[in-house]
Amino acid sequence: MNIFLSILIYSFVAGLAAMGGVYLVYFFGARAKKSLVLFVSFAVGVLMANAFLHLLPEAAQTTALWPYGALGAIIFFYLIEQVIIIHACYEEGCETHSLGHMGLFGIGFHSLIDGLTIGIAFQAGFNVGLLASLAIVFHKISEGSCLYVLLLGGRFSQSKALFFSWLVALATPLGAMLAYFFTAQLAGQTLGLLLAGAAGAFIYISASDLVPLTHKEHNWKNGFMMLLGVGFILLISKFI
Repeated sequence: MNIFLSILIYSFVAGLAAMGGVYLVYFFGARAKKSLVLFVSFAVGVLMANAFLHLLPEAAQTTALWPYGALGAIIFFYLIEQVIIIHACYEEGCETHSLGHMGLFGIGFHSLIDGLTIGIAFQAGFNVGLLASLAIVFHKISEGSCLYVLLLGGRFSQSKALFFSWLVALATPLGAMLAYFFTAQLAGQTLGLLLAGAAGAFIYISASDLVPLTHKEHNWKNGFMMLLGVGFILLISKFI
């Protein structure tokens, strides 16, 4: 499978995963919200394992400047979130519920970045791209449900919330295609910095957006699912 087809397929799968999260809340409501915490815990393990075991080592082999790429991405996301609130939130009293339009823009931007990450990761090789895509797929489930709940809380109708959720989901393959066409010729130090930036994004998303959500419900299942996420990446790495 060539790079273009891989990027196209896996970015659309990631977008569909986001809509899976949307429809979980749409059809199952409160029950889905409880189960989503387990998906979030699993996603934490997958994202962290990918960042530290694959993306950062791959970047380090390419450029000695990889720490600047990772740190730069973390700083970038921090500054963005100081302006636009895009943290996950499933509770009725969430402060973002009064910011439906801003949340829509913020998570839409986030979705675009996910697509860029997929496109960049596949430039480093199929294995790196596949693992990064899997990490994003699991994260997108919680992100999609977050967006849908946020839009409903922002007084969007169900039909409008679904429509805008689809638009945000499609931002992922759009970002992936942009990455393909603009980074296809990149190599060496620049590609290494971009890979390190993708790792920094994974670390920031895990530590800032997802981990605090899992700590709202203290039980052994969350810890188990996080470790299962790490184990999943270790296992998959043996076969690709």
